[in-house]
Amino acid sequence: MTRRLKLMTGLSTLAAVSALSLAGCGGEGDTEGEGEAGHDSTHAAGESEAGATAAGESEGGESEGGESEGGESEGGESEGGESEGEALTGDPASSDIAYLHLLGLARGHLIAFHELYGSGSIDMALMHVKHPESELYASLAPAFDARKKPGMAQELRDLAAAADARGEIEPGYEAVVRALDAHAPDTSVANVLLAVSKIVRTAADEYDIGVEDDGLITNAHEYQDAYGFLIASREILAGVKTNDMNATEAINLAQEQIDVALTAFDGLTAEKTEGAASTLYGAAARIEIAGRGL
Repeated sequence: MTRRLKLMTGLSTLAAVSALSLAGCGGEGDTEGEGEAGHDSTHAAGESEAGATAAGESEGGESEGGESEGGESEGGESEGGESEGEALTGDPASSDIAYLHLLGLARGHLIAFHELYGSGSIDMALMHVKHPESELYASLAPAFDARKKPGMAQELRDLAAAADARGEIEPGYEAVVRALDAHAPDTSVANVLLAVSKIVRTAADEYDIGVEDDGLITNAHEYQDAYGFLIASREILAGVKTNDMNATEAINLAQEQIDVALTAFDGLTAEKTEGAASTLYGAAARIEIAGRGL
């Protein structure tokens, strides 16, 4: 109960900070902190990583594949000074948070593709199916090598080829999802939550690009990416196994925040929405608070 009170107090403080940050957004607000991660792992307990972006990070955030919209590469940002910790924006070859973030973005692109293809929006779907390889694989390939993982380039190409041919995509899609699951790191619940907060923050950035202040969707692709990243985050959290009550509570809170963020969407092919990027930014910050509290 004390832990829950502390967490909710932190969230209340965060709400005020986030409101001020969003009101003054437009510049780059990345700051990095340090903190110890939780004790349970997705499959086995792993050494925790420290560091996350500050809760009040501005909307001019990072784009996919490790590069910020301002052109600053994630790999170039300084890492946490403690030997047992790394910054949230670390090298995916050694940082489970950065690695899981990229895997989550790849999963999100494919989720958007799968839903659009299944609904008959083939041309829109084809824009998404090639992005995991074209946008993200260059960052993931060295991490796969360092982690002694086989990679999934062939599975991605096979799926894209099936989609290009307007053929049956389910076998190829399922093969890629299995590969993504197999490449996921054994890491702490805290690291998973920090990675998910980063995925949700990237979703917020994409949503902010795709949706104007009046709700008009001017970039459907980015809007769809944002949706895919949120569903990917939900799937990643659903795969976490832990017997720790505090970790379970934090995961449940994160799932609730993703559900809140999804209320900003009015269908993948909508032309206008009542949602706002601030809803997604708030969810990302609250999930980060939950992860850092473990």
